[in-house]
Amino acid sequence: MSRPDNEEFLHGLEVDVEAELEIAESSHPADAARTPGQVSRSLESKTGVDGPVTVIKHYTVPAGEAGYFVERYQENARIMAAQPGFVRSRLHRPLADAPEVRFVHIAEWSSGTALDKATGNPEWQASLQRMFDDPGLHITSEPASYRVVVELHPS
Repeated sequence: MSRPDNEEFLHGLEVDVEAELEIAESSHPADAARTPGQVSRSLESKTGVDGPVTVIKHYTVPAGEAGYFVERYQENARIMAAQPGFVRSRLHRPLADAPEVRFVHIAEWSSGTALDKATGNPEWQASLQRMFDDPGLHITSEPASYRVVVELHPS
């Protein structure tokens, strides 16, 4: 199983803003000079949306690494939870056992601009770097963009 590089992770960071949005890659000069394995400044979200957004991200890890992945994920999630505009974050694990565990991360933000600012946090970027560079974790991710097409509420 191959591990994603940081550019693949960037493409996996997606937001739901009632319309499909793509997070633009930065053309920041520091990106051209970065070394392999270094987190790109383009991990910073560029939604530019003032309304609420939801980040949806899938992570797949070997079953034997699932518990350790959750520990590393919590480090990263605690950093984001302290950022202005953070509403909540959930990490979902399937009920059925399998050789690989596909986690689904869903985080809600009060606005895309708050998310944009939070993803620029150097502490968060360093936490991501540690998680993806950890030799004890073999993470793959499945990026996807989502938009709300049906929403139901109790009647």
